[in-house]
Amino acid sequence: MSRPRVLLVTTYYHPVVGGVEIHARQLVQYLHAHGFGIEVVTKRVGTDQEREAVIDGVRVHRVGPAGERRASGKWVILPWLLTEIVRRSARFDALVAVDYRGIGVAAIAAGRLLRRPVIVQGEVAGVLAGADEASTSGLPPEGIITRCLKAPARAIYRRADRVVCIGRDLEREALRAGIPRERVEYLPHGIDLERFRPPQPGERERLRGELGWPASATIVLFVGRLSAEKGVMDLVEAWRQIDRRNAMLVLVGPDMTGHRWDAGGPARAYVAEHALTDSVRFEGYASDPSRFCRAADLFVQPSHFEALGNTALEAMASGLPVVASGVGGLADFCVDGENALVHEPHSPTSLAQAIARLLADRALAARLAAAGRRTVEERFELNGLLGRYAQLIESVARDRR
Repeated sequence: MSRPRVLLVTTYYHPVVGGVEIHARQLVQYLHAHGFGIEVVTKRVGTDQEREAVIDGVRVHRVGPAGERRASGKWVILPWLLTEIVRRSARFDALVAVDYRGIGVAAIAAGRLLRRPVIVQGEVAGVLAGADEASTSGLPPEGIITRCLKAPARAIYRRADRVVCIGRDLEREALRAGIPRERVEYLPHGIDLERFRPPQPGERERLRGELGWPASATIVLFVGRLSAEKGVMDLVEAWRQIDRRNAMLVLVGPDMTGHRWDAGGPARAYVAEHALTDSVRFEGYASDPSRFCRAADLFVQPSHFEALGNTALEAMASGLPVVASGVGGLADFCVDGENALVHEPHSPTSLAQAIARLLADRALAARLAAAGRRTVEERFELNGLLGRYAQLIESVARDRR
């Protein structure tokens, strides 16, 4: 029997780069390679972008008004997205909406209209239901006004055939929102274990030379947006508190220029004000963080909330000991003292203590690094998880037939 044809919708897609966009592209590549008919509908970003493109052998349709990546894009695109889905109704058997905020509304509405199954995938907490006492999302409980404003959209989301949750906290949230257990799937993002791997002998030293990092210093690495919710200000404050002799903090990631959560400028100002410049480097955006992981000694992810925590998983796969906050998806796989050190979120002092402990205890760092690599190998290997996603699509399409 032929495999179903899939129309994947996502607000942004390659060459836009982020955790959601990388995962969407990996899923598309896997489905295409395994015999699924697959096309992508996404938002047009730049005015110079062609509306029709072929990426990795897959047709990509860009719709809506051109505009740079921002939160409102998930809603602005809805009329064009709905129109495009209906227009292509003869070309797909199932719809998949990656990061369903906003765009899931159009996908579900079109699915009901066209009698096609719809899978929506959550990427952030708080869309379906507010935090409760058991939540590790790091988000505050919703007030009654917010709950009422979001109720119409949530009622639509609940009509999806399946809700894919990349973290256990999102899974619990979906169940709290009233979605039946049989329609909720825990399916985290996977990690490419060939790309993210421990360094070969001599590779760390070679990469440090290429990057201009000191050969003998202990490198503490952060990878992610320089954004307030990533705990960037907590990190530079924690760095000030510890013994930094023969240690360097490296932050890899773009500023959030113009965004109210931007921490790039404030972090640089804090580093200059407190004479930390000699021990802190800002590398900016990097398309390939794997080489930074292989050149570093320790990884930190002090997020205030995370749906999953891909960069911590990538660091574990690269053989780095990890210090992380125990929030959201990070709490799914970071076990304090077993495969990571877990610190209190929003606490520079707790973060500083965890970093200092690993800087001082190389045996502990090595033990955590080995356990972290095993965690990713056993639970987050990319192709195995993408295979499960493909099986889910086939199952939903078969049930609808």
